[in-house]
Amino acid sequence: MTYKIKIRPKALKFIEKQDKIQRLRIYKAIYNLPNGDVKKLAGCKNEFRLRIRKLSYNL
Repeated sequence: MTYKIKIRPKALKFIEKQDKIQRLRIYKAIYNLPNGDVKKLAGCKNEFRLRIRKLSYNL
């Protein structure tokens, strides 16, 4: 099955404001779709969200 991914300008602006490591994690998760924590948005026909877990640092 082929997917088309659209990143809205507001989301792209948010991603680009993140630090380099966070940006890479987000883009990696997007390009690994449909794997990951994906759920359909409530009240939307064909819109989904992708949850990306926070990094845990060992201090």
